Amino acid sequence: MRALSLRGRLRLWGVVADIAIALASYAVALVVYSSFHESRFALTTQAFDWGLIVALVAIIAAFVYTGLYKLEAWVARPLHVITILKATLIALMLTAFLSFMFKAPLFTSSRLTVFSAFAAFFVLDSWIRVGLFDRIYRRDVSERPGATIVIGFDAERSILVSRLKELRGYGRILALQPMDRRRNGFGAEQALLWAITSSQPAPRQLFIDGPSVGHKAAFDLIAAAQARGAEVYIAGRLLNELDTTHLLLRLFEMPVMRVRRDPSLAPATRVGRVEGVFKRGFDVVASAAALVVLSPAFAVIAVLIKRSSPGPVFFRQERVGRDGATFEFLKFRTMTVSNDESAHRDYVRGLIEKGEVACYDEQGVEVYKLVGDDRVTRVGRVLRKYSLDELPQFWNVLRGDMSIVGPRPALSYEVDAYKPWHRMRLSVTPGVSGLWQISGRSRVSFDEMVFQDVMYTYNQSPLTDVAICLRTVPAVLMGKGGA
Repeated sequence: MRALSLRGRLRLWGVVADIAIALASYAVALVVYSSFHESRFALTTQAFDWGLIVALVAIIAAFVYTGLYKLEAWVARPLHVITILKATLIALMLTAFLSFMFKAPLFTSSRLTVFSAFAAFFVLDSWIRVGLFDRIYRRDVSERPGATIVIGFDAERSILVSRLKELRGYGRILALQPMDRRRNGFGAEQALLWAITSSQPAPRQLFIDGPSVGHKAAFDLIAAAQARGAEVYIAGRLLNELDTTHLLLRLFEMPVMRVRRDPSLAPATRVGRVEGVFKRGFDVVASAAALVVLSPAFAVIAVLIKRSSPGPVFFRQERVGRDGATFEFLKFRTMTVSNDESAHRDYVRGLIEKGEVACYDEQGVEVYKLVGDDRVTRVGRVLRKYSLDELPQFWNVLRGDMSIVGPRPALSYEVDAYKPWHRMRLSVTPGVSGLWQISGRSRVSFDEMVFQDVMYTYNQSPLTDVAICLRTVPAVLMGKGGA
């Protein structure tokens, strides 16, 4: 797992170097300030103002946002420098905005000091990263001669292979093409697995073209590659939203996602302890705030539901959560009471077991959801289209049954129809929002939804959760993919 230790070292040294360079740049800026104002420079406690702390936080946040603490930032030196410039400009604007909002003394309240500090930071940071730390990356690349395996249809002629040959760190390219074009539900071909497990030396990276390989096959290939210490990447539109920094998109010139965690780990250890605490803290704060802020909307929706049809305001149902545990799921009622769920049960089973699609929206587009259901009330259709019926689930989040971001909680008869690989989505706490909500909702097939959910479990992080939340709001307001 040497590549992972390299990733960790470069991240740690990058953070330390960025902070040290920011402090040095501040000192340079004070020298510039004193020379223009004919004053004597002295780096003392009196020369410090808390605007510097704002700048440090802004720099680290901007570098995280642009992906500069990822190993892939070191692959292409021109892109590395451009990204440093972009992150520096973001940090400059963020620092100026926060200091203006809170009226902080900003580097002795001089615009010259601010701009000279960030200009010095960009020059020094580019020199340290691209000039000095880059040697660490190059030395590791030279000491690990393993091949880069690319699996997909027409892999030898793909844009990805062409791009990999232009980048550093991707040595001998071994392009493999699946022979079996069957997709969902089928395991990986033995020839592909053998190429990964028997190649000598061990492969350095594995790139999988998602549209060329079935979802279950992709999981098999991931496990085989990570067992040999290889970095794994998956290309395809379904996982585009997991590249929150868009660094991989710029690097490989197509949607690519890196598998961050080992899928063979126990569910409880897939998320680090710090990330787990952050996620739960975020869930509690966000759900409590949502319940308070949305309380007027709750009252209006409750009145509309009561006036539209007789019955309770809330609909309670048993759902399956993490590791198969059940809990009482809460949402606004959108159907008439005492209805027959057999039609929905039969449709879900057909969708899971056979991949059947028999429903179309008002534009005639196939949707993977039962539409035209007579049980749904007039108000219920509006609530469903804009996901307003899901708002009470913030109470489930506050209780700990659900999370803000995660796979949608499953129905018990849905789980009964699962294939073994479908159950992988039950390894994490279900959520109010997720990749499904921002990538098409009912326009995404069941197997595609499961694939997205499992990949989220391998790659969940605070930054990913925040990005999904921010993208959920416009998707819901526009009724994108709703049915």
